[in-house]
Amino acid sequence: MKAFLYPVWFLLGSIFSYLAFIHWRYSKTPLRPFYLREEEESEDSTQEVLNQNELAREVVKDLNNYIEKMNSISKKRNRASSIGYFIAAAICLISMFMVYVV
Repeated sequence: MKAFLYPVWFLLGSIFSYLAFIHWRYSKTPLRPFYLREEEESEDSTQEVLNQNELAREVVKDLNNYIEKMNSISKKRNRASSIGYFIAAAICLISMFMVYVV
């Protein structure tokens, strides 16, 4: 029975280690901010066009605030997942060695 448990704990420990590594890497890759492309100067400089440009800049500002907030939340979630997977991998390794000790 011990010969069967060692590979199972090793496989589970490897999977949890891989998931911990992947989530740690995901925590370091934020979403990029959005930038509004500047239009070329046109002859149509009416008040309506200027208002649309101001509105577009406000939308971009709000969108970038949202992206920044989501980056922060995503970083925390991925780090928490990574720590959880690391703990699970450590428990697998401890269990794997306890199979032979006990």
